[in-house]
Amino acid sequence: MAADRDQAIQGGIMHVSRVRVRWAAALAGMAAMLPAVPAAAEPAPREPIGAYLLMMVPNDGPISAATLWCGPAGGTHVSASRACDQLASASGEVRRIPARTGPCTLALAPVRVTADGTWRGRPRHFARTYPNKCIASRDTGGILF
Repeated sequence: MAADRDQAIQGGIMHVSRVRVRWAAALAGMAAMLPAVPAAAEPAPREPIGAYLLMMVPNDGPISAATLWCGPAGGTHVSASRACDQLASASGEVRRIPARTGPCTLALAPVRVTADGTWRGRPRHFARTYPNKCIASRDTGGILF
C-alpha cells in the first residue's frame, strides 16, 4: 500500500511536471509566432547649444558662480531660460549683449565678471572688471550676472 501511495505521488509530480513543460512549450511557440516589434531607439543625447561657467569676483566679499546650459536651458543659473535667450540673440558672445538701461550708484566696489564656455561648439570667453556689481549686471544685459 505504501508502494502504491509512493507511485501515486510520484505519478502526480510527473503529471504536474509534464503539464508545466507543455505550457512552457505552448507559450514559447506563441511567442515565436508574434511579429517582431523593433525596439524603440533611444534618442541620442544632445549636446547643449551653449555651456558656460559664469563668475562674479568682487575685490571684497564672496565669489558667486553659476553654470548655464542652453538648448535646453539649465544649470545652476537662477534665470537660465532668459539668460539663454540673451546669449542666443548675441550668438553666444556676452560682449554683444546690449546693456540694460537704468541707474546705478557710483560706489567704488570693483568686481570682475567672467563667462567661459562654448556656443555651438565654438569657445567663448568674456572677462571684464567693472566699478561695482550694479554696473556689471547692467552692462551685460541684467540677467547673466
